[in-house]
Amino acid sequence: MRFQSSKGAIVAAAAILNAATSQAAPTSYCSVDNQVCFQWGVPEAVANSGSGNVYFQLRAPTSYAWVGLGIGSRMQGSDMFVMYENGNGNVTLSTRQGLNHVMPTYSQKKGVELLAGSGVVDGQMVANVRCSDCSMLSLKDTNGWLSAWKKGSSLASTSLSAQIAYHDGHDQFSVDFSKAAVSSDSNPFVSSGGGNASGGNGSGSGSNPGDGSGSESGSSSPGAGVVKTSDPNRDILHAHGIIMSIVFLIGYPVGSMVMPLLGKWLLHASWQMVMFLLMWAGFGVGYVLSRRLDLFFTQAHTRLGVILCCLVSLQPVLGWLHHQHYVKHQRRGAVSHAHIWYGRALIILGMVNGGLGLQLAGMDRPFVITYCTIVGVFAALYVGSVILGAVKRRSSRGEPK
Repeated sequence: MRFQSSKGAIVAAAAILNAATSQAAPTSYCSVDNQVCFQWGVPEAVANSGSGNVYFQLRAPTSYAWVGLGIGSRMQGSDMFVMYENGNGNVTLSTRQGLNHVMPTYSQKKGVELLAGSGVVDGQMVANVRCSDCSMLSLKDTNGWLSAWKKGSSLASTSLSAQIAYHDGHDQFSVDFSKAAVSSDSNPFVSSGGGNASGGNGSGSGSNPGDGSGSESGSSSPGAGVVKTSDPNRDILHAHGIIMSIVFLIGYPVGSMVMPLLGKWLLHASWQMVMFLLMWAGFGVGYVLSRRLDLFFTQAHTRLGVILCCLVSLQPVLGWLHHQHYVKHQRRGAVSHAHIWYGRALIILGMVNGGLGLQLAGMDRPFVITYCTIVGVFAALYVGSVILGAVKRRSSRGEPK
């Protein structure tokens, strides 16, 4: 009985110890089919005091050109950590400042250091990071994070301001640091005796990546305290993008094709007026979104969008003057050519501004490719309709209304 009692006490103690150990461990999250992964660890003493060191890890296959992890819920103003190969079997960690969905630029950040286990390990880029001055983080609460990545060949650069290509994809999530507790204030991603890595004030190239003893970087499902989040403005963003794409990529070009192909001015005018009204609906949605994000008339896409919609407002007037001239003279005049070429220029500007909008929204590469494909298809169709219309006019020795 005494032996059984002792044995029971030992089992109970082991269970308690195991529970404590399992709770005092980094939490993890993976994107892109379990390939791009991150981990966070906050020492218990730091969490209790509310200040001190925070540890996190970036990990991705070497088939990625770069991977970035940012603090915050939006790109603009985010403190970012961008990892890429340095060409010597190690990694460069560049601290950068998010700049509204354009390439983040290098910004020196004190208190950031690469730790043991960083480098290229078994085909994986690994950056184990200690941040002693991440004052923007709430060490006792939930923090918003975002990430982005680009597949491709190695940057092979030790430059902290290396040019990075537009991302293939991005993700957004929150991390509850109360679930990411680690027992000691030391590198939680390697076992004792691991190699060392350093980075010029946390932003340089790792060296001596060690024996690859870093811990696993998590599973495809979020770890404890990690919740995948979405942009609260995403739906209104999509509504604006879809409406304006319909108008400038499909609507206006199709309406313009009606004249050279069918010669039906009433159908042409009616179609374009529907697109005109839809354009202003899309403008209204975009205005609401830009006000929410403090972007109205502050950068290229919103400025060009406002100017473009105002310029398009002149087109119905030119169309009416063209029609009156044609009815009277049965031929095109200067106002006719102004209406035609002005309209073509506006369609081109609309397509260009749509591309700027995709960049501003940080849309993933497949969206950009789809957009460019649609632009190419309808541009080719429009040019074909113009050529066909010219051939028809020449053969009939007349011009359509």
